[in-house]
Amino acid sequence: MSTNLQAALRALLQNKLQALLTLCGMSVGVAMVVIVSGLGRGAQLTIEDQIQRAGPTLIVVRSGNFQPIAQFTRGQQDTSGGGSAESSASSNGMDEGAFDVEAANRAGPKREVGKRWTQSKVPATPLSDAELHMMQHDVPNVLAVAGSIDGNLSVDPSSRAAVRVVHVEGFAPAWPDMHNWHLVAGRMVSDPEHASAAPVAMVTAAAGKRLWPDATSPLGQTLQLGGKTITVVGVIARSGDDSGNALVVPHVEVPLTLSKVLLKRDDYDSITVRTASVAVTSKVANEIIAQLRDLHQLSDETIDDFRVESQSTSALPGMGVNPLMSRAIHSNVFELEKASWEEMAKSMRQAGRTFALLLAAAAAVSLVVGGIGVMNIMLVSVTARTREIGLRMAVGARTRDVLTQFMVEAVALAAIGGVVGLGLGAAGLYLAHHGFHWATSISPGMLFVAILMAMLTGVVFGYGPARRAAVLDPVVALRKE
Repeated sequence: MSTNLQAALRALLQNKLQALLTLCGMSVGVAMVVIVSGLGRGAQLTIEDQIQRAGPTLIVVRSGNFQPIAQFTRGQQDTSGGGSAESSASSNGMDEGAFDVEAANRAGPKREVGKRWTQSKVPATPLSDAELHMMQHDVPNVLAVAGSIDGNLSVDPSSRAAVRVVHVEGFAPAWPDMHNWHLVAGRMVSDPEHASAAPVAMVTAAAGKRLWPDATSPLGQTLQLGGKTITVVGVIARSGDDSGNALVVPHVEVPLTLSKVLLKRDDYDSITVRTASVAVTSKVANEIIAQLRDLHQLSDETIDDFRVESQSTSALPGMGVNPLMSRAIHSNVFELEKASWEEMAKSMRQAGRTFALLLAAAAAVSLVVGGIGVMNIMLVSVTARTREIGLRMAVGARTRDVLTQFMVEAVALAAIGGVVGLGLGAAGLYLAHHGFHWATSISPGMLFVAILMAMLTGVVFGYGPARRAAVLDPVVALRKE
C-alpha cells in the first residue's frame, strides 16, 4: 500500500495543474459540507433553544400569601393554593401592607366545596436555603434556580452620588440569564465575585444617570453602602426598569452574597425557577406547591403561607377559594399547556429539519461536482499513462495491483482536498458567526464525517477510471503512443 501511495503522489505531482484544479473542486465541496452542516446544526440548536424558552418557563416563589395591589394592576396574580389577598384589600378598603395570613383568613369568604374548610392560621414562613435546595434538587424538570433579596439602603454622604437612598437588589449567578439582562457596557459580575461577596455592582443606564448625572458613564463609579465601597463594573438593560422615574429609588444590582451582608439577612424575598419547557411549567409549579406544603407542614385545610406565580396560571382565583379546589384547577392547566406546546414544538422542529435538508442538498451537489473533477483527472491520467500501465502488466502486475494503484491515487486526491476543505469550511463558519452573527455549531464528529464523505467520493468516482486502467490489454497498451 505504501508503494501505491508513493506512486499516487508522484503521479499527482507530475500533473500539478490538473491536480490543483481537482483539489479546488473537492475542497469547495467539502467546505460546503462543513459550512452547511454547521449552519444547519446551529439553526436547529437555535430552534430547540427557542422551543425551550418559548412561553412561560419561569416560576416565582414568594413568602406570604398576599399580593400587593400594584402588582395586581399589572396583571400579575397569585397562583398559590391559598391565593391572593388583593381582592380583600379592595373590598374592605384596607391598606395592602396590613395583610397577612391571619387578616386574609378573617377577610376571605368561606366557600362550600363538599365541606366547609377551616380558617387555619399560620405565620408566613420565610424562604430559606432549605426551600431553594428543595427546588433545585428535589423537583424534576428544573433547569435553574436563583434566589433574590432586595431592600433600600442609605448612601454614605461621602459618596459622589446625587441620591441618598438606593434600592439594592441581590441576584444569583443564574438570575441575569433567567430575566434576559443584556450587557450594554463593561462586564457581568463573575462567578468568583459572586462567591466572595465582592463589592461590585451593575446598574441600568437610567439608574446610572440618576446616581451620577454629570458622569459620561456609570462604569467605574463608586457607592458607599453599609461601610463598603462598591464599584460599578457593568451597565445592563433589563425589562421593567423604571429607574429613570424621578419618583422611583434607583436600583443597584449586586451579588446575592454581598446583598446578604449589606441587608443583614439570610432569607430570600423570592426564588425564581426556570423549567425545562413550557409544557411542564404548571406541573413543576404543582410539585413545588406540594413540596413546600410538606416542608412547611401545612394541613390540607390550611391555606398556603407562600405564593407560586407563573404566567400560565395568572388568571386563576385568588384568596377565598378552597386550596384543594385551586390546586385541582392548576393540575388541569398542565394538559392544555402540554398539548399546545407539543404542537408548536413539532412545527418548529419540522421547519428546522426542512432547512437542514435543503442545505444538505446544496452541499451534496457541491460534493458531486468535486467528485466529477476527480473522475475527470483520473480518466486523463489513465489515458496519459497507458504505456506505463501496459509495461507494468507485462512485467507481472496483476489487474488488482493496477486497480489498487489508481484507487489509492483517487482517494489520496480526495483526502487532500478534504483536509483543505475542512480549513476553508471552518473559516467560513467563523466568518458567518463573527461577521454576520449567524448561529453556527461545529463538532468533531461532523469534521470526521466530512473527511469520510470526501474519501467515499474519491472511491465512487475513482473506481471507473481505475477499472478502465486495470482491464487494459498489455499488448494494446504497449502499442499506444
